[in-house]
Amino acid sequence: MRALTHRERILALLQGRELDRVPFITYDFEPPAIADVLATVGPERIGLLRWSAIHRVEHPHCRFHTEVFYRGEAKWERTTLFTPAGSIYEERAYEPGYGSKAIRKHYIQEASDYEVLWAYLEDCVILEDYDRYRSDAAALGDQGLPLTAVERTPYQQLWVEWVGLDLLPYHFADLPEQVEHTIELLRGRARRIFELAVRSPAPFIDFPDNITAPAIGPRRFREYCVCL
Repeated sequence: MRALTHRERILALLQGRELDRVPFITYDFEPPAIADVLATVGPERIGLLRWSAIHRVEHPHCRFHTEVFYRGEAKWERTTLFTPAGSIYEERAYEPGYGSKAIRKHYIQEASDYEVLWAYLEDCVILEDYDRYRSDAAALGDQGLPLTAVERTPYQQLWVEWVGLDLLPYHFADLPEQVEHTIELLRGRARRIFELAVRSPAPFIDFPDNITAPAIGPRRFREYCVCL
């Protein structure tokens, strides 16, 4: 068979078609990092995946504000969500070697915090952003493909992004109405994003859950991840 382009090779792998060779790809990092990779490996040997999107979220009455601070020599980041119902915040600590961040305090700590999150979710408007996808696809050309994603499932969002695995089991027991209402709001948001994904020009969509079995179990997986 003829030699495939990086774009064709990635699609052939995903669609179960014949390949000329196994794809070798990397994320499309910001310059100059990606230029160094291409110069070292050679653009003919490595393909690119660029994080893109087929939707965007607008929240006209809410806003996020991020500030960086230090605890000793450690770099931290606090992001505050301001809504008409009040504000909540999360804190992340930077890992000095790689520069990644880990959540050390989640937005939701107690019952009243859920009402702030509801105000944000109810304010959000999910809109299509196909132009961004098309622009990224055109910029990459045969070198690769945009990587677009929907959001995590509601349960995954709660324990990864909003509440944390340490508190969420207690909230299921002590604040079931708050948790279930939040899940319903997130389900509605997910369905809207799925509708846009189905109609989008993207040939594949990433579902970024990283589901870990001990953190959810069969019952909650069936109830909160499969049945959306």
